[in-house]
Amino acid sequence: MKHIYFNKSYLCILFFVLGTLTGTLDAQNSIRQQQAERWADSVYQSLTLEQRIGQLIITRANNPNGPYDTKIENWIEKYDLGGVSFLAGDPVKQVLQINQWNKRARTPLFVAMDAEWGLGMRLKGTVSYPYQMTLGAVSDDSLLFQMGKQIVQQCRRMGIQINFAPVVDVNTNPLNPVIGMRSFGENPDSVANKALWYMKGMEENGLIACAKHFPGHGNTFQDSHKTLPVITDSKTEIEKTALLPYRALFKSQPPVNAVMVAHLSVPALEHRKHFPSSLSYPVVTGLLKDKMHFKGLIITDALDMKGVSLQFNHGDAALKAFLAGNDILLTPNDIPEAVAKIKTEVLKNEKAAQRLKESCKKVLYYKYLSGAAARKPVDTLHLISDLNRPDFHHTANQLFYRAITVIKNDSNLLPFQDTVPASTAIVIVGDNHAGTFEPVFRQYFPAKVYYLKKNASSVDKNFVLKQLPKFDRAVFCVVKTNSSAARHFGISSDEIAFLTAAAQKTKTVLNLFASPYALNLFHNPAIFQAIVVSYQDTWQTQKASAEVITGTRKASGHLPVTAGHFVAGTGMTFPKIRLRYGTPQEVGADTTVLHEVDSIALAGINMHAYPGCQILAAKNGIIFYHKAFGYQTYADTVPENMHFMYDLASLTKILATTVALIKQQEDSIINVNNKLSAYLPMLLYSNKKDLGMKEILSHQAGLEDWIPFYLSTLKLHLPEKSIPTTNVLHWIKVVLGKKNPDSVGPDTTIYHHKISELYTVRVAQNLYLQKDYHYHMMQQILDSPLGEKKYQYSGLGFYLFKAMTERLNEMPFDQYLYKKIYHRMGLYRLVFTPRRYFPYTQTNPTEHDTVWRMQQIWGDVHDMGAAMLGGVSGNAGLFGDAHDVAALMQMLMDYGRYDGKQILDSATICLFNHRYFAADSNRRGLGFDKPLLRYEDHKSNCKSASDESFGHSGFTGTYTWADPKNGLVYVFLSNRVFPDMNNDKLAKEDIRTNIHQVFYNAFLKKPVPLVKETDVP
Repeated sequence: MKHIYFNKSYLCILFFVLGTLTGTLDAQNSIRQQQAERWADSVYQSLTLEQRIGQLIITRANNPNGPYDTKIENWIEKYDLGGVSFLAGDPVKQVLQINQWNKRARTPLFVAMDAEWGLGMRLKGTVSYPYQMTLGAVSDDSLLFQMGKQIVQQCRRMGIQINFAPVVDVNTNPLNPVIGMRSFGENPDSVANKALWYMKGMEENGLIACAKHFPGHGNTFQDSHKTLPVITDSKTEIEKTALLPYRALFKSQPPVNAVMVAHLSVPALEHRKHFPSSLSYPVVTGLLKDKMHFKGLIITDALDMKGVSLQFNHGDAALKAFLAGNDILLTPNDIPEAVAKIKTEVLKNEKAAQRLKESCKKVLYYKYLSGAAARKPVDTLHLISDLNRPDFHHTANQLFYRAITVIKNDSNLLPFQDTVPASTAIVIVGDNHAGTFEPVFRQYFPAKVYYLKKNASSVDKNFVLKQLPKFDRAVFCVVKTNSSAARHFGISSDEIAFLTAAAQKTKTVLNLFASPYALNLFHNPAIFQAIVVSYQDTWQTQKASAEVITGTRKASGHLPVTAGHFVAGTGMTFPKIRLRYGTPQEVGADTTVLHEVDSIALAGINMHAYPGCQILAAKNGIIFYHKAFGYQTYADTVPENMHFMYDLASLTKILATTVALIKQQEDSIINVNNKLSAYLPMLLYSNKKDLGMKEILSHQAGLEDWIPFYLSTLKLHLPEKSIPTTNVLHWIKVVLGKKNPDSVGPDTTIYHHKISELYTVRVAQNLYLQKDYHYHMMQQILDSPLGEKKYQYSGLGFYLFKAMTERLNEMPFDQYLYKKIYHRMGLYRLVFTPRRYFPYTQTNPTEHDTVWRMQQIWGDVHDMGAAMLGGVSGNAGLFGDAHDVAALMQMLMDYGRYDGKQILDSATICLFNHRYFAADSNRRGLGFDKPLLRYEDHKSNCKSASDESFGHSGFTGTYTWADPKNGLVYVFLSNRVFPDMNNDKLAKEDIRTNIHQVFYNAFLKKPVPLVKETDVP
């Protein structure tokens, strides 16, 4: 890397450039502000007195999901209203109504909306971001800035210029009936910081943000929609807490452009008893304008709320709000009366006339700056899709995901780490329908699910209580909640009693999809081993909490408020410990490029390269592509799915033998720098005595590529010197002149159709080999010739490594791997001899063997040598699905760490993932295949695979590769050998490596061309 040295001259130039850019921006802003002032002054001069007053009024367009007010058009024409504010409705209908009203308006309208958590708060079919309390739990504030930017894009697409957000109330009262989940939390500094990021995202991108509810609605237990709440805090406390976020937003660059004043009785600020702050001159002008120097738009809360309307006549409330210093009067009850009252006051009071001039010009000024003055009609074409861009949903999802908060975790119960399978119950409390939590959880751990709907009967609850002791642990998900403290957040006392009783039955995780204040309902949280606060009952929080509990997502949230026995800021962080499922957007993959993967996979099926396949790709531990294609066979009767297991063939060499050797190396049981004979004495009396372990693992030892052990067990024995090493079936047919190869079969003196004391080794259905025959096989390896020590792929050494591992560790090879590697990782679908553990139908069939086993091979290993060892060998025999293969590759790529544990030593993995014979044109590492030393088409790896990457391919149609340089793990599993192992279309068409290249291309600005274009016919 080149170093850049800064001298004084360079710094002077740099500061000059930066200063010039800043000056240019300031100049542009200044010009725009001057244009806004000129436009405002010009329009103001053209308006009548009533129209100037009308500019101060924003009226409500509709009640939630109701029709638009028919009187508004008349008011627009008569009073030249300042704007309209919309409640719940339909996006297209709203846009059409905006266009119609704006066309009738003399002065362009302000369009406003209360969209605290995005348009989804008001408009169906649009994006809903999390409540602000949920955002208060999120550590990454840059996501709030991103949310603000996106809300601007959505609002501008709808023709909206003002968003009545953010809420900057510091919620210090858990019983607050109107703020609660709408607040960022109880800490004023945190509220200020998060409000600032949200506001900046909006203001810097052209939307008028509106901080509310001044001077602070957080410490109330009454709702200003229904009455006038009283704030009993002292002036000092108000200054220290409620006003702190406003000061932060006023000092920022740019500052917030609008403030909404609440209907509150604040004796510390307004001496008149039960006098609303929104109508108070000391609060609006004295405090907000004069003392705090706020220069932007001041907007009343809705004037038809009971906090004002219970005390004042319609016109009087509007007049008093105007005289108090507000610029915009939001939804007066009676617009004609409000205009008339203000008009009368202005005509007789010069001070009032000055107030009108000031506020009207300010409203017009902001109409110009916000773009409202342009009065551009909003196009409805593609409106819904424009409001639902994938990046909008991605940001919303990420915010929900990052909020999940673990506040209690006794004995490190979370995340679940199963060295032995544990039984889990999931109890859904509050609903009797499946949600998102259960299927996501069960992607990683099996579980029995129980549902208890709202007001479930005692019979149903007692049934669940009786089942719980059968389980090692239980997760209780409290769903269908609400945000109202007055309604106990939708959690009944009966449900609390049930959860308390259930927690006594087994280890429990309480997962609250509710306001954190719901913790106040649980008087003895110690009975739960773990507690998770998920804040809202959405599919995103259900998904994310399931992932946090299963260790597939990082836990990073913190409580934004004090609740129950837990103080604000509580939150236990722990990393993601295993692979998790995500989306292409999460990892930055180009989804249009990924469509090529589907096309190539389907093309392979259509050309009969394989009947079905599984494809998985993960980036930085997130599975962003996970699909199954085709069927188990060409009969098209059983569709392939991602839980079926494949015969992994030579992937066994890295997923089993190599990791076993790495483990033994780190445990100082072996040293790969030694000769293999040091650990396997039988080699001392053979020509293999001097073979180094590195040579064997790198395929540099001169070993023959393979030995067809099964041929000597056929009924017709063949001259050994004429035995080829490939296409054996074709050779048998030619040499014997057999048109029907069925006459060739297993020698019945060596095999038996039933298991017995002498015939114990299963090689296929109803076919058992002599129990000691493996000695004959080992002797054939010992007697085999050695060739020149140059690169030649050979599986023979891996038979020897299996024997060595069993000898040194005094346990079967498969059991060693289960104990030391797979089960420590929580992997139970990487197995040898799968018929022992699963129905054979959960595996995919391989070859229809017409020479040796005389049957369809299904659930037994395809490799002949591995089959003759009972399905457990060092060269083949492992079965697995794409997920578990990817998990093991991820562990290797992460230098041995997975599932919260150091499975293998990082330095030892690096020792094996290295070429030792590159000078001899040998690309191989120790066990691992590596990229070609010089890339060539139609070879073992795709072009973009880095030199750090590693993997392997398998004879049955399998392939996996991991690349530490860019965090990519790729798995392709197929049964291309069904029904004939001579089918080589998979390799000829470069299907596996082309798909691998597509996954790289999804992250490249300039995609690499594929070796051969393959399209679906």
